[in-house]
Amino acid sequence: MIIRIGRFRLILVAMLMILAVSGCIKNDWEEKEQKEKDLIAAYMSEHGITEEQRTENGIYFLEEVAGTGLSPKEDDYVIINYTGRYLEGNRIHETSYDSLKDEWDNADNYDYFVYGPLKFEYGYSIAGINEGLSLMKEGGKASLLLPSDKAFYDFNPMIYEIELLKVISDPALDDSLVMEKYLSQAGWDSINNYYEKTNVYVEETHVANPADDHYFQTADTLFFKYTGKLLDGYGPDVTERVFDSNMETNATVKYIHGQPTYEKGSFMLGFPAALRSSLDTLRLGSRAKFLLPSVTAFGDKGLINSQYGYIIVPKYQTVVYEIEVLDLQSPAK
Repeated sequence: MIIRIGRFRLILVAMLMILAVSGCIKNDWEEKEQKEKDLIAAYMSEHGITEEQRTENGIYFLEEVAGTGLSPKEDDYVIINYTGRYLEGNRIHETSYDSLKDEWDNADNYDYFVYGPLKFEYGYSIAGINEGLSLMKEGGKASLLLPSDKAFYDFNPMIYEIELLKVISDPALDDSLVMEKYLSQAGWDSINNYYEKTNVYVEETHVANPADDHYFQTADTLFFKYTGKLLDGYGPDVTERVFDSNMETNATVKYIHGQPTYEKGSFMLGFPAALRSSLDTLRLGSRAKFLLPSVTAFGDKGLINSQYGYIIVPKYQTVVYEIEVLDLQSPAK
């Protein structure tokens, strides 16, 4: 009998604890919901935003510049500039602008974050941005006031400033057109610069000794510096943007010809196989540029930061590597 009473008391205490915890959780939840509503109301009042600007799905769409081009649809890709801020404290959550990185508290945590316009598949962002983009056209700018259920479900409402630079219906075709434009702009051609063995374009920009005919070959060891760049083709000219480099560091890549891997830590972000196979176009003192079509670079997967999930190299992206040979050691010599 005593044991049964003890069990009953334990059950009663447990139930009371559950009810107490549930009450605390409910109160905490309600407090956070109310705080979010207050933040949104204060922002709307300060910036003259009305309920008429609220969409059916619950975001506030504030058009600043009306675009005149295409609107994105399913399976399209988009190129945007953006900044996302929390309403509370006006803190930056993320941005594509290099000029704002000093204001971004977490910027130093994101190694290899590539500032500049972002290309990604429409529909694969947070709900509020997906809806906002659907209401925009190329060339347009808008601010999106996002309740947290349209952002990151953390009771932190946000304001995103979006500039829609380009809508891409066929990303593979668009990338090939950017590549052709770059080749023409650089004065390269498919006869003198095309390396058929690897489907890569090569231009030797400098060589220490033109008479040196010993190119990197089996069993040789190559020591070099490198820079990897994206090609941006949304403007009148194709421009280059660095996504990886060891030029400004003390690191030097050591690569042994024919080995399936390279020295651990030499390349932080990966080294496409087509580029490794193209290094036999180099000799001691070479400086060269290698243009890799997306299919020989990072293809339809791109290059994604494994820890935080942000895009380093987009899908369907032609890249350029600049390589400077510091030393070439040959067993034959």
